[in-house]
Amino acid sequence: MANKNAVSNYEQQFYLSGILLSGVTSLDGGYSIDESPINIIGKGYTYPVRQNPLVGNFNISKYYIGKDPLLDYTGDSPISGSINYGGKSFGFNSGFLTDYSFSASISSIPTANASIVVYGDIGSGIDASGANEHPPIEIPNQGSMSINVSGYQSNRVTQFSYGLRIDRKPLYKIGSPFPVQVDRGCPMTQNASFSIDIDEFEITKMREYLISPKEQDIEFVFKNPVNNNQIEKFEIKKARLVNQSIRSSSDDILTAELQYVGYINKK
Repeated sequence: MANKNAVSNYEQQFYLSGILLSGVTSLDGGYSIDESPINIIGKGYTYPVRQNPLVGNFNISKYYIGKDPLLDYTGDSPISGSINYGGKSFGFNSGFLTDYSFSASISSIPTANASIVVYGDIGSGIDASGANEHPPIEIPNQGSMSINVSGYQSNRVTQFSYGLRIDRKPLYKIGSPFPVQVDRGCPMTQNASFSIDIDEFEITKMREYLISPKEQDIEFVFKNPVNNNQIEKFEIKKARLVNQSIRSSSDDILTAELQYVGYINKK
C-alpha cells in the first residue's frame, strides 16, 4: 500500500488573481453553512433549511517585502485566490478585501495581514494561478520607514501599525445563490497606533480633547533602503486622536501609546 505523505510548506504556493504572492507566512480559508431544522406537528424534524447565503473567508499573513498586490483591491474589484499544491488547488473566486493592516518595529521586517470575504464559489479545483508579474522585492528596514505627523519630530517612535476596514454589502436577487452586486460601504475606517519614547511629548488633558479634539494628517512612508525610492505611502487625512496612554516600569523608559482614527468617503 502506497504511503500518502502530508503536503509540506515548501510544496505550497498561494496565487492572488494570477500573481504568485511572495512573503506569505500563513493563510487559512473555508466556508460554513448556516442551517436551521424544520419541525412540524405530529412528525417533528423533517429537513434543514439554509438560513443565509453562502459566505466564505480567507485570511492571509505575510511579510511586507515590497508594494503589496493586495492593496490593489481596496476598491470594488473582486479577487480570486488559490492554494496550489502537488497539482491540486483549493481556492475561491469573487472575493473582496475587508481588512488590511501592517505593523512595524525596530529590528524586524514589517508584517501585513489581510482578510477577504468570499461571495462566489470556494473549494477544491478552483485555480487562480497565472503569469501576472509580482512587484519587485524591496524590503524596508527601520532606517527607511518613517512617520510624518506634527509634534513628534523630537521623540523616538519605536513601533507603529496601520489598519484599513472596508465594509462590503452584497445584494441578492431571488433565484441566484450569488450576489448580483457587492457595494463598498462608506466611510472606510482607518486606524493608526504608535509608541514613542517620551522626550518633550505631553499627554493631552481629557477636557482639552472634549473642547477641541486634536486632528492632523498622518503619513506612513516605506522606502527602499538601497536606492531610497518610495515603495508605499499610507495616509490618514484629518486623523483624530482617540486614545493616549503612558507606560512606565522599573526596567524600562517612559513610553506613550497613541491611537488615531480617520475615515475615507467613496470617491
